[in-house]
Amino acid sequence: MKSVVSYFNLVGEFTNPAKFMWGAFLSGLIAFIIAVVLVIVLRKFILVPRSGKILRFVAYTYFILLPILAAFFAFKWGFFNSLRKDIKAHQEVYAKHIPAVFDQQASSAVQSMFREPDGSPSDITKLSTNQVIDTVGVLLYNVYGSTLEQQAAQSGARGKLAAFMLHTTKGAGVAALIKKYIASFLTEKLKFEEGTSDALMETKLISIIQGGLFLNIAVIQVDLFLKGMQKGVLITFLIILAIPLAEIAIAHYLHRRKVPVTPAMAKV
Repeated sequence: MKSVVSYFNLVGEFTNPAKFMWGAFLSGLIAFIIAVVLVIVLRKFILVPRSGKILRFVAYTYFILLPILAAFFAFKWGFFNSLRKDIKAHQEVYAKHIPAVFDQQASSAVQSMFREPDGSPSDITKLSTNQVIDTVGVLLYNVYGSTLEQQAAQSGARGKLAAFMLHTTKGAGVAALIKKYIASFLTEKLKFEEGTSDALMETKLISIIQGGLFLNIAVIQVDLFLKGMQKGVLITFLIILAIPLAEIAIAHYLHRRKVPVTPAMAKV
């Protein structure tokens, strides 16, 4: 629950968290009701005779623990799912907190790629259009990360947001997907053929950067991160659920071994 509280406090700085909290509560409630119905329907299967009083007591606790566990993990899953939807629906709110330094540093980095300090053309002019896009994609990702580090040191809501964004870039899988997204986004927006002038390509790249590229990157990045959180919640729940399921399966196995075989059963 610590992660839920942390993200609740963070997003509460920018939007009203009531909407996505309602989605989390609804997910938990639905899971609780389904779990209650299932344990009632499967009560004979769950309450297979055990050899000891402690095991019989444990079996009865499943009627309380399983619905509570289902509700708890469904609440967390629903929270992250609702948070993803809320961030996409309120991009303009978060866009106001993205400082202009992102665009400025990225634009300066792109300009430095196309010319040497003395003003002469750089070696990038010898690359193909696709190679330039791949190179720019890696450059923009690096600028994005370094700028986040600078902003994360600030106080207030902007610093908290930058620190969160910086945290979500740590995974190698997320980093690779973001780089791939940047490259595909640039390819889609540029639509240049081989032989396009470097001046035109540079102008177009800077225009794309200043047209909200970093907001798109941030939304994609957060969405990937929250998807991973949802997956982690689901996997954790399944691992915990496997414990009572294994105990019930073992109880059935032991019970079948202890049931005497009567002549009538043998004929069957």
